[in-house]
Amino acid sequence: MKQYESATLKKGLSILEALRQSEPMKLTDIMRLLGLNKSTTFRLLYTLEVAGYVKKEEHLYSLTEKVGGGTTASANPRLDWIAVPPLNQLSQEVGETLYIGILNGINVVTTQVVEGTHSMRIHSKVGDYAYVHLSAFGKVILAHLDEGKRETVLNNITLQKNTKNTFADLHLLREHLKVIRQQGYAIDDEETEIGLRCIAAPIFHKGEAIAAVALSGPSARLTKKKDRALSKKLLACSVQISSLLDK
Repeated sequence: MKQYESATLKKGLSILEALRQSEPMKLTDIMRLLGLNKSTTFRLLYTLEVAGYVKKEEHLYSLTEKVGGGTTASANPRLDWIAVPPLNQLSQEVGETLYIGILNGINVVTTQVVEGTHSMRIHSKVGDYAYVHLSAFGKVILAHLDEGKRETVLNNITLQKNTKNTFADLHLLREHLKVIRQQGYAIDDEETEIGLRCIAAPIFHKGEAIAAVALSGPSARLTKKKDRALSKKLLACSVQISSLLDK
């Protein structure tokens, strides 16, 4: 009911919505678009900036990763159904669960799952998400972004430590991403959860890394000795999916 609405909150939300649908904007641009005076617009922007929802660079305001601004990599809408046959083929071959994931701000989100054939397997579902530095998914996409986008994400993440193996040092993470970019794939070596390992490879569309394909399983079965062989299979799968997207 209208008597319970907060006019100030509505104005703040209207600013966030305007920035979500636009390129970075000047204060005067926001004033004109929303019909607000200068002092009100400044106070709202300042509050949103302090709270971490908006950032200011050279008089231009834009959303931060906190609300999914800036570097979200949008997957091609065809990706999830195009990827199913290659995912199913590889899952049948290796017995492990296969996933597709995309970058969403400072998180990676699962958008497709093909279950493995082993009775003991990792269960996940579409919509699951994790901080980008915790997963092979996130690390391999991050490693293949251009430097500007990669640094934007790195400068906005908090290096939450899930296990003793999680990267908690930004310098070490940057060096690790260089290795991933050179070898073409990433490994989550019990960094998200003890007892779980994962391998991921990037998916490209028109030369841009838009997603990743990954397989995961218990560390007792998905041992380090299998990394080289499985990574080759996964890279072949990612190349196949990428080529289908570009057709």
